[in-house]
Amino acid sequence: MPDLAGERPAAEEQVRRDIRDVRARWRTRQVLDAAVRLINTGGLHGMSMQALAKEAQISVGLIYSYFGGKEDVVVAVVADLAEQIRREVDDRIAAAGADPVERLAAGFAGYCVAMDSHRNAGLLTYRQSAELGPAARERLKEAERRTFAPLTAVVEEAAAAGLLADGVSPEVLVFDLTVLAQVWALKHWHFPEGYGVERFVADQVATLVRPALTPTPHEGNSA
Repeated sequence: MPDLAGERPAAEEQVRRDIRDVRARWRTRQVLDAAVRLINTGGLHGMSMQALAKEAQISVGLIYSYFGGKEDVVVAVVADLAEQIRREVDDRIAAAGADPVERLAAGFAGYCVAMDSHRNAGLLTYRQSAELGPAARERLKEAERRTFAPLTAVVEEAAAAGLLADGVSPEVLVFDLTVLAQVWALKHWHFPEGYGVERFVADQVATLVRPALTPTPHEGNSA
């Protein structure tokens, strides 16, 4: 006979742990979203831990239970953005099928859409990184490098399949695509009203991605 009496406390403890985990993620999200709002309004110097606690509507002590200080909060914001970019890119690449070229176009679209959805966090990365210490800046760089990985993989797939045009550097192509996606968050206002991220992706695929590929069998394909 199973020991139901013994299983019940274990199950209840797992439920309590799950609730604590959900609460911790929720509190962390409150802090990260509040930090983005404060920093993009008044800069890193304008974000005290007291101001952050007020904006996030939680106690200062609770914030310190998750983060060591302001720099940790900024790094966490960037790491969170990097993870959301990676998930969006991975999902779109997986849905694009087996063709390396279509996977590349889909991955680029995912990067742009993620940056468009989190413009304030993207702006924070560029505006505040110079104010951080060397260790924090290195952590930001490492977080950003993680966003390169999915696009690097599909560019390497295209190169291995002989689909890159002569003279195209896979490393430079990945760099250009990621920079374009990041710049969209910074300079989207450059384009006329109604010019959205979908059109930006289509235009950049036509301008940059397709010319970097061999003309067959992908000439004329849509993004």
